[in-house]
Amino acid sequence: MKLILASALSLSVLAGPALADDFKLLPEGPGRDVTVRVCAQCHSPEIAAQQSLDAAGWKALVDQMANNGANGTDAEFDTITKYLTVAFPAK
Repeated sequence: MKLILASALSLSVLAGPALADDFKLLPEGPGRDVTVRVCAQCHSPEIAAQQSLDAAGWKALVDQMANNGANGTDAEFDTITKYLTVAFPAK
């Protein structure tokens, strides 16, 4: 049983970093890793690629996610807002 548990934990550790690469619609840039880590707890972070918002719009959306229970710090939410503003600006 211990061997099975250790194997499962090893696989989950190895799979973790690869998951960040699964989100091809999210461009590289500062804050991408935080965005993937925090947002993927509830939904695909790629849903952001379907939107184009200005900084105030992204902040309002990230604040809404935080109020709905997203697990992150204020600094992480600020990082996510900045990343989304640059990655998916208003058109």
